[in-house]
Amino acid sequence: MTKLRVGIIGVGRMAEICHLPILAKLPQIELAAFCDTSPENLAARGNEYAVQNLYSNHHDLFENEKLDAVCIFIPPFAHTDAEIIAAQKGIHVFVEKPPALSMDKAHEINAVIQKAGVINAVGFNRRYARTSEEARLRLAGKTLVQALIHRLHGSKAAAYWWMLEELSGGAFVENTIHAVDLLRYLGGEYTSVSARGMDRRDKTEDLDIPLTLCVTYTLAGGGVANITTSTALDGGGHSEFLVVAGGSLYDLGDSTLTIDGEKIAEDEPDRADYKGEFSTFFDAIIEDDPERVRSPYRDGIRSLAAALAAVESAKNGGVEIDLTSPPYAVEEA
Repeated sequence: MTKLRVGIIGVGRMAEICHLPILAKLPQIELAAFCDTSPENLAARGNEYAVQNLYSNHHDLFENEKLDAVCIFIPPFAHTDAEIIAAQKGIHVFVEKPPALSMDKAHEINAVIQKAGVINAVGFNRRYARTSEEARLRLAGKTLVQALIHRLHGSKAAAYWWMLEELSGGAFVENTIHAVDLLRYLGGEYTSVSARGMDRRDKTEDLDIPLTLCVTYTLAGGGVANITTSTALDGGGHSEFLVVAGGSLYDLGDSTLTIDGEKIAEDEPDRADYKGEFSTFFDAIIEDDPERVRSPYRDGIRSLAAALAAVESAKNGGVEIDLTSPPYAVEEA
């Protein structure tokens, strides 16, 4: 089998500990070229994976490499034109979440991707977890009445940009967007949002993300969802993901799915959800079957819209924002 030639843009910490170890073992692909603005990252990852074609600028990568696909693992603020150039060159595009920090940029990229017709995906890996698959199957046809979701943790991160709202979008956009997306995948499409938050009193040039954000979504079926994130803890963390539907309580916490207290499914170990999303993306390219991808760009930016609108609402005193109108609405295929 001829392997797909894949370029990686962004070989920082998450690529080091998660993405690349998985990608290097996939039989469908060859890691053909790396790109990163950090010379140290480039040298280390190139040496580790025996990749000789190294670039500090993605324009040079696209100019010099013949690629089948590109995986874009860059910080939220860095999404400028890499996806656009790739799509225009007919290169299939995988982009890690969040795919942008504004709906203007997301709509711009989406328009180019749809016109080019390349296979595309956003890295919402939880859609590929066994518990998510089972919950989606069992929730099919049921109205989601209520969801209670929270992700409580601290403010420290390995990447400097994560702790700065202008660069990351804040924890709700950069991190809690996984929960926002998963509820959509389970059947909870959002129609409006209102949010309140608390800023840090001791903001610094190195840390200014909000302490907390409490978000209320109205769901298309008439239900409501409360999704909360906090970066106020000094250590440790806690998360929960509860859904009420069809008279039952679905609990997707701690890598397990229980329904009314009965254990139904458990996630596979060793980041199987990440492996699933990557394998599915590359298989979709090989088989020319975009329907295999569970989180295409057009759908992924609906989750982005819900997260960005929540932040906007909080900054404006909790005003309710309509997610079915521009700029947050996304056209159907």
